Amino acid sequence: MSYRRFERARSLRSDRALARARSLRSDRALAEPWLELGRYVATERNMLVAA
Repeated sequence: MSYRRFERARSLRSDRALARARSLRSDRALAEPWLELGRYVATERNMLVAA
């Protein structure tokens, strides 16, 4: 009985960890285009300043 309870607690904890990792990954996926755009704008600005 206690073993089963422990097993359920462990699976809940791993589910929570997976959900957190998944949400972090989706946040990063959403942020990535903005980071890319920022890098592009910074590069363009540097080229304009250099020219």
